Amino acid sequence: MEELTYKDKIAIIKVLNEILHADNIVHDSEIAYLNEVIQSFTLDDGYKEDINQLMTLQALSTIRSLPVEQKGAVAKMMGKMIVIDKDINYNEVKLYNAFCESCDIEKDFNVDDYPEFSLSGPFVNPEDLINCN
Repeated sequence: MEELTYKDKIAIIKVLNEILHADNIVHDSEIAYLNEVIQSFTLDDGYKEDINQLMTLQALSTIRSLPVEQKGAVAKMMGKMIVIDKDINYNEVKLYNAFCESCDIEKDFNVDDYPEFSLSGPFVNPEDLINCN
């Protein structure tokens, strides 16, 4: 797999951070996972300012330009961020779906794969619950 650039890494952290905050509840497990990703990227201390200045649409544009294999890895990271707290939130799933659509990523997250996890938020649209490609 091709190495991620600094810009790619910042974009990925930005979208993971958006999913982390989508339900307005930040769990320790979510923070720990985000920190794990950040550490794996071996970034210097200046990355936080770059993330804060990056607009979400810019991040999505960067991710859209990644090779298919790397986009699949990003989708898995987003999916893990959704379920890391053992609660699948409607807003998190909606962001996941919107991010995948925007970045031309084949979706691989399906709520039915996690029957033991709780659902929160207004899951009223059946298409929000299933893998819609």
